[in-house]
Amino acid sequence: MAVFKIIKFKHGQTKTGMRNCIDYTKKMEEENHLVSTINCSSESAYEEFMLIKNMYNKESGRLYIHAEQSFPPEIQDMQLIHDIGRRLIEETDIFNGFQVVIGTHTDRDHIHNHFCINSVNAETGAKWHISKADLEDIKNKSLELCREENIRIWWDKQNDQDQVVQPEDNNEKLHTVKQGEYEKQKQGQSWKYELFLAVKECVKHSFSQDEFISNMEKLGYEVQWDHHKHITFTTPDGKKCRNNKLYPPERFTKEKLLEQFERNCQRRSERTKKMHQKEMDEFARNARNILTALRSGKSKDSNYYPLTHMKKRLEGEALKEKIKQKENSSYDWEQEL
Repeated sequence: MAVFKIIKFKHGQTKTGMRNCIDYTKKMEEENHLVSTINCSSESAYEEFMLIKNMYNKESGRLYIHAEQSFPPEIQDMQLIHDIGRRLIEETDIFNGFQVVIGTHTDRDHIHNHFCINSVNAETGAKWHISKADLEDIKNKSLELCREENIRIWWDKQNDQDQVVQPEDNNEKLHTVKQGEYEKQKQGQSWKYELFLAVKECVKHSFSQDEFISNMEKLGYEVQWDHHKHITFTTPDGKKCRNNKLYPPERFTKEKLLEQFERNCQRRSERTKKMHQKEMDEFARNARNILTALRSGKSKDSNYYPLTHMKKRLEGEALKEKIKQKENSSYDWEQEL
């Protein structure tokens, strides 16, 4: 699960402190490009914060809010973590109208989001005030997003009641509702799971419906996206599957995918878009190379799922790195939970 907390200050706040908070939130922007903003721009966030304060004559007292959202070390998808952080702000009412800088930090064994929030609402001029109920709403929304993104929440009763069987050896739910498919997934033989990985990767690197279809084609998939309610995917070996058969189905609707493409456009610069295009091409090349290697080493009737193979390999490397970092770090994730 993700842990959300608002960082408390023992002493008063200053304008310099606010600038430092913004800079700290953005400190890894050059390295991972995972900085986005709401109701302001990254380059001039401090000036825009001050403009709102001047407009409403509220330049004293609490100037900003610094919050953090931390994830367990085994969650290593930094783009996913950044997306969860941004959605937390966008989809929780208390943040409506506030200027927010969001930055994802990857310099510790656990990836985490930082938020710097202007204390004055840009739309109403009201000062930030949060109750215990508001904080509980934020935490519940964070929990909901984790559940939606298949991040295991071991203590959550609602999660335990899900109809989908939970894997025992990793943090991903089954991406189909059938038990037999889950067994195939564990054995690395599920073509639906392979499709899920392909869609997830292409969504991350796409900025439009056409680009998404093109990226899927690079991985060997055909996409029928027409006037019908559902999208139909055809795998490289001819199997067909609709988008409502992927789990969770509400995440893969036409509307949700188009919304994600639009968010990708809004938060990424031209330089970042080119970087994503390059990464997608490299990903497709790696998948083709692994597929060739798998075919050369197995019989003709074997299943060849390069994306599943790549994910398992990355998980193995991440586990080794996690063990190495744990040995060299005093950070106690379990204690913080």
